[in-house]
Amino acid sequence: MYHAEIRVKGKINPNWSDWFGELQMQENTSDQTILRGSLPDMAAVYGVISRLGSLVIPLVSVKCIEEPEIEVKQLG
Repeated sequence: MYHAEIRVKGKINPNWSDWFGELQMQENTSDQTILRGSLPDMAAVYGVISRLGSLVIPLVSVKCIEEPEIEVKQLG
């Protein structure tokens, strides 16, 4: 899993939220929209970036941190 924070210039119409899956949209005071949340892999991150490009929405920044996998041990 990857935790992603993608900042874009301008406001994204809430009608497009389905295009971004589990990412939450938040507007800030700098005329930017922040997409934040977990994505399963880097392909999903690039998919979101591609969708933004399809909508001609300029990227400001992309931060993506791999979340460590939790190892599950069986008892007994």
